[in-house]
Amino acid sequence: MDAKSWTVCVIEPNKFEGQIIADLLRNAGVERIKVFADQAVALETLSVYNANVVIASFEMAPLDGAAWTRLYRRNHKLPGRKQAIFITSGAFSLSMAEQCRHAGANALIGKPISAKVLVATINKVLSKPRQFIDAEGYVGPCRRAGIVTAGAPKQRRKADDAAEKRQGLTLAQAVEALGLAASLYIADARKADACEAALRFVQAYAVNAGDGPLMRACAAFALQVAASRSQRNDAARLALETCMNGVRQLVALDADQAEAREAIAESVRQAVAKAAMLRAA
Repeated sequence: MDAKSWTVCVIEPNKFEGQIIADLLRNAGVERIKVFADQAVALETLSVYNANVVIASFEMAPLDGAAWTRLYRRNHKLPGRKQAIFITSGAFSLSMAEQCRHAGANALIGKPISAKVLVATINKVLSKPRQFIDAEGYVGPCRRAGIVTAGAPKQRRKADDAAEKRQGLTLAQAVEALGLAASLYIADARKADACEAALRFVQAYAVNAGDGPLMRACAAFALQVAASRSQRNDAARLALETCMNGVRQLVALDADQAEAREAIAESVRQAVAKAAMLRAA
């Protein structure tokens, strides 16, 4: 498929990486490209910008790439909700690939991204379009054949080994692992990567189960972890503790306790919002 026929939307919170992807596409002959660092702004633009190729980072906030894809696929007001979605990540793993597949993504591409891999993966997906499924439990390309994966094989093998060790974890065990990672991160800002990895695993449960309150709490948690990388103070630590406690409480409550679970998710969101206001002050 001629790259000149592609209309591309890139969503990448790291502006440097977003520029690299845009340059790779332009060198391949793509003429219509929009790059966004903010997923909410991108979503608003996509309501009028009918991109046939969406490239989104898994490491976004407040929603990760899988959760954002799920939201995008289910929004009937978006003209391009049936178009191809490619998720990129520097922490490529089997569990992440499954998350993205069930969320409705077409492909997962490992970072660092090369022009050859990027263009070849897009061509592979666009040249063999799959039937689009729009059902209550799943919206996206037919997932029977799996998800297209490409890029960063050495990183993928290392991440897959770690993912396989976590495959047998129950949700309670995943939350316990997150609690440990969060405690280490609260004490040492250099432990952010481990905390984010543990959080993504809990977030995968929330996305696959369609658990709205837990998804929102995890999204706010991810936002706070990212923010706390650059600024550590009492408010940031308190917000991280509130996020962790909120996740524990949500997992402990039954799904039929909807009102209580919504209140917990909102308290987590407010704690993160308060920490953001204090940072800006």
